[in-house]
Amino acid sequence: MNNWFNKAIYDNAERLYYEAIDAGKLERDICKSTCTGHIITAPKKIKKRKAMAENQQQQQKKLLYLNPLTLEANFFLETLEEVNRQNQLQLDPHLTHLLERIVVGIETFLDKKPTYIVSKAAQQVSQEHPNTTDAGGLTFVPPHELLKIKRTFNCTACTHRIVGTTIVKAVAHLAEQHPNPNSNANSYPLSAQNGNINDQRPTMTKQEKKRAEVEARTKLSVNLPKKVKALALDDMSDMLRDKYQIADKLKVLPQYDDIEEDLCKLIAPAFVNKPIRIYKFGSRITGIGTRSSDLDVFVDIGNSFHLFEHRAGKNTIAKLRVLRGLFVDSDEWRIINVIEQARVPIIKTCHLSSGIECDICLNSLGFCNTTLLKYIFETQPLTQYMCIFLKTWLERCRLTEQITTYSMALMVIYYLQIRQLLPSIALLQQWESMSAKQFVGPWITNFQQTSLNELGMQHIEVTMPVLKEYLKDLLKFYATFNYERNMVCPYFGKKHIFISRIEKEMPKRYADYANQNPECALQLRKPMVVQDPIQLNHNVTKAVTKYALQKFIDYCEQTASLLCGTI
Repeated sequence: MNNWFNKAIYDNAERLYYEAIDAGKLERDICKSTCTGHIITAPKKIKKRKAMAENQQQQQKKLLYLNPLTLEANFFLETLEEVNRQNQLQLDPHLTHLLERIVVGIETFLDKKPTYIVSKAAQQVSQEHPNTTDAGGLTFVPPHELLKIKRTFNCTACTHRIVGTTIVKAVAHLAEQHPNPNSNANSYPLSAQNGNINDQRPTMTKQEKKRAEVEARTKLSVNLPKKVKALALDDMSDMLRDKYQIADKLKVLPQYDDIEEDLCKLIAPAFVNKPIRIYKFGSRITGIGTRSSDLDVFVDIGNSFHLFEHRAGKNTIAKLRVLRGLFVDSDEWRIINVIEQARVPIIKTCHLSSGIECDICLNSLGFCNTTLLKYIFETQPLTQYMCIFLKTWLERCRLTEQITTYSMALMVIYYLQIRQLLPSIALLQQWESMSAKQFVGPWITNFQQTSLNELGMQHIEVTMPVLKEYLKDLLKFYATFNYERNMVCPYFGKKHIFISRIEKEMPKRYADYANQNPECALQLRKPMVVQDPIQLNHNVTKAVTKYALQKFIDYCEQTASLLCGTI
């Protein structure tokens, strides 16, 4: 039982439970030893623990009480009320059967005559219940507090991947990732006895299942969401101006200095004789962030800036776990989540005094990417405006789970490179006046920050008609892009980068790294390939599925046609 007192995070109820067990065991041992004539002196730790247990037991009356059915019933009523607000209500055999089971379940629960508990204040009001008992001083969770609890759906077939917080997103995930090969719902009738799908299904081989899933996806109609139509048809000047002003303010906030200072104070004592440096990066710093955006932070512990790991090693994970413990014990931070299995492990935490949520990592390449984006946004501001619009567009299209804002920014950069409005990253890194190349592992992270005049390129004056014209052209470009043969490659920044030839065209440092680490080569056998211009072995869209790519293409085409009518 002692492990509960050394555990960084524990449930208070669990602690009370085990303390009560330890306290009871101690009393039994003392009683037993007294009967046998032996004298046992309780160790100081046990005495202290017993005192803590008694203190906790006195405070136990203050614990909140919530029946598990209360929360489930609240979720169900929220959904029922939302459905009832619709004009046309629908009912299907499966729902009918489930509703019948719910009614039967409620009747069974009530027939067992559960004890009706109320607080002392409400006991007099509830005299109509003959089996009413006092709740023993427990405080009931007020009904309005239930609104703070929200559901998150995850998919067990996708290693418990989070698919969203609404039923619409859950259904969209099923349609995208696990479509029913047979579109006729009546072919697999529900059993009236247990509600399970009838097991008499035709057996299919893996290849047949794959073909059936592809056919099912192609039959799904993809219509542009109403919010995206509104985004394309309405006057976007006010929206873009507001978002640009917010994004520009978020680049430099005084709270960032407080976060940096508090991080150093928190981390430095745990890593004695190791220098600690804080680097801020991400959408907030580049100038395309929103108020809800996280602040990405790279913590350099012991001069690890130039260390590259395709997957985090044991030392990195060990440091991350130390940081986790520090955040857990701190009163200035609230830990949200720890994601160790990601390509770049992070700690999601909230800086309580500023209210800003931070993603803490131990990988410097995100900071290097941010430096590149900042240069491009400042050199050709059209890029920043396009990224701000397309970030909102991705959110309204519900594509952000597979195509990130950073991925879209790289696609904007590549498009403008094709239009001779931005230089290739290879050119910037090979510039003659570049004094010294800085490396993170095999990757060059610095570049020559050259003006467009020196590069012989045009600086575009951003007006609303000009912006709409470039957005329309970009969406058409990616609606007709040949994703099977070509890749998006800001590093080379030219047309027709063939996937089949790219590895032969890559610089020697990539070839050497890929030969030594074949499992870490650029993932080219994916529906969509967008190469990171600094970490050349990283396909930033490797998670995009065929269906998501097709939806992206359809949305690009439909939005471009709407923009044509507004120009």
